[in-house]
Amino acid sequence: MKIPAFNRFFYLLMGSLVSCGFIASNAGAQVMAPQAQPTAIGGGELVEDVVVRGNAKVESDAILGLLKTHKGGAIQRDAIQSDIRTLFDLGYFSSVRVYKRAGTAGRVVLIIEVKEKPAITSVSYEGNHEVTDDNIKDKLETKLYTIVNEAAITADVRMIEKQYAEKGYYLAKVTYTLDPKGANDVGLTFHVDEGGKLLVGSVEILGAHFFSSAEIINGTPGLASKPYTRSTALGSASLYQEDFVKRDLEYIAYIYRDQGFAEVKTSKPFQFLDVDRDFVRLTFQVEEGLQYNVGSLEVSGDLLFTKEELLEAMKLKSNGLFRYSKFTKDIEMLTDKYGDLGYAYADVNPKTTFDRDKRLVHINYEITKGEKIYFGKMTISGNTKTRDNVIRREFQVADSELYSGTKLNTSKANVGRLGFFEEVQVVKERDEQQQNMLNLNIKVKEKPTGQLQAAVGFTPNASTGQEGSQLFGQGRYDEKNQSGRGWATNLTAKWNGERNYSFDLGFSDPYVNDSAWNAGTNVFMSNNQVRYLDESLVNERRVGGSVFVGRQLFELVRARATYKLQRITRDQENSYILPAFLQQGLVSSAIFSLLRIDVDNYLDPTSGSDVNLSQNFTGGPLLGGDWKYLESSADATAFLPIDFSETYRTYFKLHGTVSYIYPLFGAPVPFPDRYRLGGFNDMRGWNYYDLGPRFSLLQAPGGSRTLINKGGDKKLVFQLEYFMPLIPEAGIKSLVFTDIGRVYDDEEPLTLTSMNRDVGFGFRWITPIAPFRFEWAYPIKDGKLGDMQIIFYIGY
Repeated sequence: MKIPAFNRFFYLLMGSLVSCGFIASNAGAQVMAPQAQPTAIGGGELVEDVVVRGNAKVESDAILGLLKTHKGGAIQRDAIQSDIRTLFDLGYFSSVRVYKRAGTAGRVVLIIEVKEKPAITSVSYEGNHEVTDDNIKDKLETKLYTIVNEAAITADVRMIEKQYAEKGYYLAKVTYTLDPKGANDVGLTFHVDEGGKLLVGSVEILGAHFFSSAEIINGTPGLASKPYTRSTALGSASLYQEDFVKRDLEYIAYIYRDQGFAEVKTSKPFQFLDVDRDFVRLTFQVEEGLQYNVGSLEVSGDLLFTKEELLEAMKLKSNGLFRYSKFTKDIEMLTDKYGDLGYAYADVNPKTTFDRDKRLVHINYEITKGEKIYFGKMTISGNTKTRDNVIRREFQVADSELYSGTKLNTSKANVGRLGFFEEVQVVKERDEQQQNMLNLNIKVKEKPTGQLQAAVGFTPNASTGQEGSQLFGQGRYDEKNQSGRGWATNLTAKWNGERNYSFDLGFSDPYVNDSAWNAGTNVFMSNNQVRYLDESLVNERRVGGSVFVGRQLFELVRARATYKLQRITRDQENSYILPAFLQQGLVSSAIFSLLRIDVDNYLDPTSGSDVNLSQNFTGGPLLGGDWKYLESSADATAFLPIDFSETYRTYFKLHGTVSYIYPLFGAPVPFPDRYRLGGFNDMRGWNYYDLGPRFSLLQAPGGSRTLINKGGDKKLVFQLEYFMPLIPEAGIKSLVFTDIGRVYDDEEPLTLTSMNRDVGFGFRWITPIAPFRFEWAYPIKDGKLGDMQIIFYIGY
């Protein structure tokens, strides 16, 4: 293989190159004595030709193109010395020799004799267990079938050691050998001595008075470098990592500054390695300084707003505690307000004056507005699957439009909430031709949006409506970004034991032809056996479909109209069943909805809100069908994040729903569609359809009465969940929750008395295959915890 000579690497050069008029060099920079043939090189002789010898992989023309000495020129000692250095700089040769022989007409032929370094024909690894071969291969600078380059190999050694350091193996050492494989080929072998994991043995905080050492180390989120204990043994918190130590220094300084200690100082911790080389002990030093309140607040410079307006919008207030988090938010607020007027490069320079006697910090925000900026070219990169138009239709800004920081941030948030990307970056660059134009490069990193999975499981209780333990299975295909067009498609088949199964197929387009309209369709079929708290078992089959069309009314708010048609059949499994349980027929419904969705991620939100108001019309002269009723409902969800650091976010999820189903044209509400609560979707601590108004049924004269859950016409449910990342890199988070709800009978008013409650905990695992729910819930009965319900569910 011929290797271009322009791929240069820095290499150690030889020593003296000239001796007795003969120029020669090899890897050891030896000085050669003159020989009879060929003759020594003299100065000023004309070169008839330049010949390269000894090269097998590097092309002769590539070598000649780098030389100062060339055909037809005169021999110059300085030029030849420079040529030898140039060839050695390539890093491809272990020896370079230059000599001459007589040519014609008194001229000479210059001969460049080189000895190439061997080529690497194999790369192998020995002793590596914690870091796999594949993890190393992808990052190697050294490539197969290239000439040995010691600088590249040394860089690869450092890279492997760094990978071990990231896993806590700071004592790992890597060496390499080059083993001959042929005439001029070698095999490269990296030898790894992993040593052992380096753990944090202890952490001390010197100079801390306002916070205790325990508060700093074990707070929320606390230090990343935590002492080794039984509770940290299973995780990575006790691994010593330099990045963790740097983050801990920043964290300590931040929590002090946010409590008014504006002049706090921290320094790199002392690190002591134990004799056994298993533990490192860290000692952080803190100089707290004084705790400050806010003195005077001023704004000056290019004022485009009144001082009163700017000061009113600030988080920091005079005489309040100086909090660094509020200080930075005030700077962002001022920058954004000027940015929304087109001043993209407005400079906010806060000047602080410390009054140490009164412990006050006076702040003057000096503002320089700069010139007005307009949006220029907008390019998108990194979208290997998603089409440009899918991203562009989320933009709130356009070419040649006056710059607006708020609109730009909204555009970035819109792209991020699609859920198609791991990362969204907006890179701003001034146009080279027009300095008042700002070009944007939206860089995205795609992530998997499709799920194809099959699962078989076992549920140990009746939380799904079935008695006892049972097997279940599920197959699912779900793609949120079909063909990169932003289409959502899903195909789901479920089997929940015995004769309980369902099939669902759906498709939706959130922007039909990139317009403000959206549309979709769905077909379904299901068969379920439902037990109503006694021996009555009803087999229910539903077959139908729906189609919807919607439109964006204004920012974040959409209206939607859905038509749904289904046929319901029911039959009994025993002789004792009320006719109301067997109501069946054709159900034709029109549903009108008003939705406002403002979350950070449609698939896995952590902040924002989601509100849905809907009105359902079923049956009647226009819609037809066998069932007639009306249903009104309101559903709202709020996500409240609590950020303990840039990489550690917890959040509350508050969900509430209220619904009312009532007769149409005097027809009673069908018994099966009346409200009941219980199960994994609402009241998780209670059995499926366990909650609702009951009536007693005497099945035979002299027999015992059986309570039947007849359902209600109103329901109210509140859910509070708190999510905490457990293993963020694996998509695993823990949660604790409580559910409160009640079903109301026809004559009962909506009140907050006699509410049913439950509590529980669980885990959510977001995998590329599917999201998994594991939850343990306990009903609260008469002030005491009842029997545990175990929930395992696949899907959001």
